[in-house]
Amino acid sequence: MTKPYVKWIAGLALVGIALSVYSLLHKTGFTSGAFCNLNDTFSCDIVNQGPYSELFGIPIAAIGIVGYLFIFLAAVVKGKNPSDRQLSMFLLVAAWGGFLFSLYLSGLEAFVLYAWCIVCLTSQALMAAIAVLASLNYRSERV
Repeated sequence: MTKPYVKWIAGLALVGIALSVYSLLHKTGFTSGAFCNLNDTFSCDIVNQGPYSELFGIPIAAIGIVGYLFIFLAAVVKGKNPSDRQLSMFLLVAAWGGFLFSLYLSGLEAFVLYAWCIVCLTSQALMAAIAVLASLNYRSERV
């Protein structure tokens, strides 16, 4: 019963990895002229180059890559071991932790930077979907 959920989680995590890699490449200057720079309100440059784009000197995008990678790997292993409840709990905690962190970052965008990053908002939507799927997966295993 868990396999459909974990397959979706794995797929969404791969999309999250791709978005985070793009964001990291943009942050570090390997790409320029982000496609998501529409105006002063919707600007990945303002968000991704701003003072809140790093945590303890680590780019937020790099943290995203690691987080999505852990979720992806856990989902793949869970797909091969459907009876492992610890993996379901890990997915649940990691997904909700990532979603809450992305809410914090969106709060910074809204109330401090007054600018929105479309890539970041897409990542937040992915984390919300992963959190819902992880919850459904965990709930489906409860007896």
